Amino acid sequence: MELICPPNVQVSTYIRSRGYSVPTPCGGRGNCGKCTVKVIEGNLKISTMDKIQLTEEELEQGIRLACQAMPGETVKIEL
Repeated sequence: MELICPPNVQVSTYIRSRGYSVPTPCGGRGNCGKCTVKVIEGNLKISTMDKIQLTEEELEQGIRLACQAMPGETVKIEL
């Protein structure tokens, strides 16, 4: 499933607003690493928790934690 997320909206919040779910057992603090999405188009800044929870390879592939992602531009993500 691909979604286009507008800027300045937390990705996990946007996903839920579109009727989809993303696992957040840590309550959105980023310390479980379960809410991953993949950036297909655009740019999502790498957060501190992304660096802690994800491998360098995952980061290079565009994997990000939805609960920590706040795009500054429109991005296309894959759930």
